[in-house]
Amino acid sequence: MSLKNEMEREFGVPIRLRAGLPGSLDIYLDGEQIYSKKRTGRSPTAPELIELIRGKLPAR
Repeated sequence: MSLKNEMEREFGVPIRLRAGLPGSLDIYLDGEQIYSKKRTGRSPTAPELIELIRGKLPAR
């Protein structure tokens, strides 16, 4: 399953992808960059990304 599909399943909302430079992966939530492959040197795992996003969402 792709990272996009895992995020859509986890959060129940559509995820929008936008092409960038080859080899880059920047992830934004509400206009704020929450992950940069260039900065970390690797792509995030689905569990890492879920944790990052959950940490930015308001408590329910």
